[in-house]
Amino acid sequence: MGSPRIAFQGERGAYSEEATRALFGPSAEPVPCPSFRAVFEAVASGQVDGGAVPVENSLAGSVSENVDLLGEFSLPITGELSLRIRHCLLAPAGTTLEGLERVLSHPQALAQCAGFLRQHGITPVGESDTAGSAKRVAQLAPPRTAAIASRAAADLYGLTVLREGIEDAPDNYTRFLSLGAVPVLTGTRIKTSVVLTLENNPGALHAVLGVFASRSLNIIRLESRPLRRPWEYVFCLDLEGAREEPRLSEALDAAARLCRSFRVLGSYRVAD
Repeated sequence: MGSPRIAFQGERGAYSEEATRALFGPSAEPVPCPSFRAVFEAVASGQVDGGAVPVENSLAGSVSENVDLLGEFSLPITGELSLRIRHCLLAPAGTTLEGLERVLSHPQALAQCAGFLRQHGITPVGESDTAGSAKRVAQLAPPRTAAIASRAAADLYGLTVLREGIEDAPDNYTRFLSLGAVPVLTGTRIKTSVVLTLENNPGALHAVLGVFASRSLNIIRLESRPLRRPWEYVFCLDLEGAREEPRLSEALDAAARLCRSFRVLGSYRVAD
């Protein structure tokens, strides 16, 4: 079998490309896609062997679109990686920080650097991805404009790094998930992720959570997302442990009986 083809959102030089190689190994062939939905569609249709998508950032919170897409598509989660994100302010040669008026980047990256941008009076402008913003600034050289992206993007598109590490906190990490193919990970921790919907009854969520609490199972994450019906929600849970472990397997079966719908997205290894 040849190198796995792995879809990611954005242009070459995106953080998602770095995550792709970290999840699937240096032999993986990253395949750029124009949107997160396109990543899911490429994996679901078999155009690629797997995908890598961000789901949460330690500063800016959930990547809601991908949380929703995980529920929409029946793709197995096969691994998780927390990638340190170090943002750089990039511009064509000769540009100075003092002369900047606006900066282009993905809204998540802009949110992670909001304090720096306020401090320097720079207007954030949302774009589809970080590396794509760097590519646009390199090709068009708009006046008084920079991009926020990785150092890899600076090297790839010939931009100058005006300032490195402009994120608002040093502990800036993004959680990436691998989809559809088995990644190359060495972690010992295992998570199980589920999505569920409930009848609109008093105590319905409490009853489901109690199934796990009564068995001393740890819920690492609980998030609700709106359904397309008004004021109804889907709940996303991450649990410690593997689906095959008897205690967790029993709890999943018991919880499923209390829900309107219940689906296990995957049991997967978390990179150290």
